[in-house]
Amino acid sequence: RSGHADRVIRTELALARPVACDPDRIGQLLSNLLGNALSHGDPQGAVSVRATSGDDEFTLSVANNGAPIADSARTELFKPFSRLKPGMVREGLGLGLYIASQIAIAHGGRIEVVSDDAETRFTFRMPTV
Repeated sequence: RSGHADRVIRTELALARPVACDPDRIGQLLSNLLGNALSHGDPQGAVSVRATSGDDEFTLSVANNGAPIADSARTELFKPFSRLKPGMVREGLGLGLYIASQIAIAHGGRIEVVSDDAETRFTFRMPTV
């Protein structure tokens, strides 16, 4: 976050139930999704983080404004060393979303991405039971 100190991050937490998980790894998953949103989203736009837990599911989503991700590119996002624009100079190795997806799988969950002209949202879902 130090590289994005001027960015607005909005949070919404609605945790009705405790979540049995590895908190360090879920923290890493959130950090990777948040870093991705800050790096690739509209530099003038806010980033939203939302976490909910209910009887069956825990969800954690990170959303940002910016150019939408093409449907054809979404399958590549979670592969190691993946970059949407090859040769583009960016920070990192292209491993953040891959690592996040592996953490999700290790928790019996998954990460979904929805992207359109309004926003790009990555949502981690895992069972609470």
